[in-house]
Amino acid sequence: MASWQPADQRAPTTDADQDDPQSFESGFEGEKKQRFVTTYERDRKLRKQAIAIHGASCKACGFNFGKTYGDFATGFIHVHHVVPVSEFGGQKKVDPVEDLIPLCANCHAVVYLDKSNTLTLEKLKGLLSPGQINLG
Repeated sequence: MASWQPADQRAPTTDADQDDPQSFESGFEGEKKQRFVTTYERDRKLRKQAIAIHGASCKACGFNFGKTYGDFATGFIHVHHVVPVSEFGGQKKVDPVEDLIPLCANCHAVVYLDKSNTLTLEKLKGLLSPGQINLG
């Protein structure tokens, strides 16, 4: 396994090195760029209602931020739209009982790993390893 070295002590990298996960080098980040993006408005009231209805534990793995991080994170959870807002095709009425579910940050990220195929809650739960937290 390769060990990290300062850039000035390493051999120059080749194109093959860039695909090697054991090849480490410093790089530059933080360049400021402007982008124009489309955003989809969310209703904070629906988020609050979804948490009041479903609770603040992840529906996939059962993780609860408040139980793990204490009062500081009590009530924090991501609220996931079962059908992504980007697929609505315009403004749509959202039912916090049927259309919104609480997911922890990790589960919420995994739902969208394949941008062309948003995972359902059932498929997400199916990916959890045996013995993984699953209180939901």
